[in-house]
Amino acid sequence: MCKSELKYLQTLRNSPATEVCGNHFKSSNLGHFAGCVHAAYNAPGVVQILSPFSMEGRTENLVVDVVANQGHTWVKVIARKAQALHLIWAGRGQFGERDLVRQAKDYLRCSSYHPVNFQKPHVHFAFYNQVTHPMASCLEGLGISVSGERVEVDEATANQISLACISSDEDSQGSSSSSESDDDSLEEDCESVHCEVFQPKKQPSVKHSGGPSSDKEPPSTSLQSKKDFIFRDMDLVKSLVSSMPSFDCLSEDLCKDDCSSSSSVIDKVNLDITSLITLVSSVTNGGCHFDFSEKVLAMQASEERREPVLPKLKKFLQGKKMYVCQTALDDFRSILDTLGGPGEKKRAEDLLSRVTIVEDDPSDRTKDMPYSLKIRDRSKVIFGTGDKLQAVTVTANSSFVRAAQHQGVSFAVHLHPSRALTEEKEKNAIPLSRDN
Repeated sequence: MCKSELKYLQTLRNSPATEVCGNHFKSSNLGHFAGCVHAAYNAPGVVQILSPFSMEGRTENLVVDVVANQGHTWVKVIARKAQALHLIWAGRGQFGERDLVRQAKDYLRCSSYHPVNFQKPHVHFAFYNQVTHPMASCLEGLGISVSGERVEVDEATANQISLACISSDEDSQGSSSSSESDDDSLEEDCESVHCEVFQPKKQPSVKHSGGPSSDKEPPSTSLQSKKDFIFRDMDLVKSLVSSMPSFDCLSEDLCKDDCSSSSSVIDKVNLDITSLITLVSSVTNGGCHFDFSEKVLAMQASEERREPVLPKLKKFLQGKKMYVCQTALDDFRSILDTLGGPGEKKRAEDLLSRVTIVEDDPSDRTKDMPYSLKIRDRSKVIFGTGDKLQAVTVTANSSFVRAAQHQGVSFAVHLHPSRALTEEKEKNAIPLSRDN
């Protein structure tokens, strides 16, 4: 995306008929991209950038600029100037421009469709060219956290809004407005702070040293030299944004959630077939020092020798109530009866004595997922039952998780490497020394 913007700006640079100035940069998308890069480096626990999310009633995906806090926070980067945003919010924008309150509602509604560990992601708006106090208060009233330099509404902006209100009042005398029923109206969203929108507050002019002025003359007066000067010496980030928001509040919020919110603690897990096999397999319980003739088993044994799966998996399961649905149990027992060795069968009986068996009961959103090569009915039942229980599904089936995400369904999962039952295969395998 950045390369596409830069390619366009390079065409301006190389065009003898066009005089390049700082406004060409400021009117491009580079300001937004600069904010995305800054947020990606400074927000805690970033896992995705410019990530699309679907939601019911919207044909196009909502693109979240930065997904932080391991998925628990959605960050929207706003690089437009505060006064321009305030005018749009007050209804003085160009036709088709949507104010931030409506965009905020989209974010909040979409986040409810994509819970992380059954919690709706928190929405954070990061302003890179300031935000007015009334607009910040309005967004916070909706439940959105805000970072960025806060400023008052300047006199010019307030005058434009006041003149528009006077004109609107004259035009609407004797008529009733039909917009009162619009649930996206500014009055409904921000009734407590709306009155501040129209109050002119004189502010001293403040000059920001974010970047060079477009009228600054380079050493050479030739047009090409001026272009080279701008492209070479302009610090893009500082020239495109006037303030850098702090993301410290996101780290503090995550700490509070982890330490004090009981709802954020994972206390239930749903074991699928792959996790049941991994827990009882011989290869994860000391039987990894074999050179198996089967390529897949040899690879799993090699991986297990380098990095054992079981210690991390047991640590995650410790203190949690374990569930297994009937379909997962039946298929696991069928595989165990066919391929399992004596030690694996004994470990399986011990494991199953400590889990709670539940009937198949997949959630509605799982049942509605279309069948495909990677979204099979068996996986829908197992993952869907965990979804209905609000239990994190422990699995090695990452292909189903990815396929479900492409369908707009995000499951709460704990992924681990895949392991097979190997005890019976040890008879024909070559033993290795413990040093290998």
